[in-house]
Amino acid sequence: MMLIGWPAPTTRGTLRILEPDTAAALAAIRNLDRHSTDAPDHNTGTGTDETVGLVIASLLADHIDSASAAEHVTALATEVMAMGALLVVLSRCRHSNSGVLLDPVGSVVAAAQAADLLYLQHIIAAPVTGHIITAPAPAPAEGDGSGIPRHSVAHTDVLVFLQPEHG
Repeated sequence: MMLIGWPAPTTRGTLRILEPDTAAALAAIRNLDRHSTDAPDHNTGTGTDETVGLVIASLLADHIDSASAAEHVTALATEVMAMGALLVVLSRCRHSNSGVLLDPVGSVVAAAQAADLLYLQHIIAAPVTGHIITAPAPAPAEGDGSGIPRHSVAHTDVLVFLQPEHG
């Protein structure tokens, strides 16, 4: 299994700094006695030589260019995916500074299909606390004070793609 977070881990020499949720997810996977990594490692040769059956990529952090982010995670994923492997991408709508709703789903689908991955499923995931679906705080009637109404982001998009077996 490979986890791809966005933004990419910070690298300083041989030290890699992961987002806390990515580090916690990798630790949880290791606790289940499963092998996982956060990105291909071209320096040691363990990235492109070893294929994985599941890649989970997160575009939940703020990003300015959703097309670039989608292309980046798709390129990393397809480097390590085995035939028949799945790519699962988590994304969420955001607003630009000018109030425009930015939805990365289209960019993710386009990047994955350009990489010859098959689009299997689009799942809408609502936040749940205990046994209750947790509604987000309502958007202010006048947006953020700019007079531009804001969309209330109430879900996470879960996109699933398949690396088809060829031949």
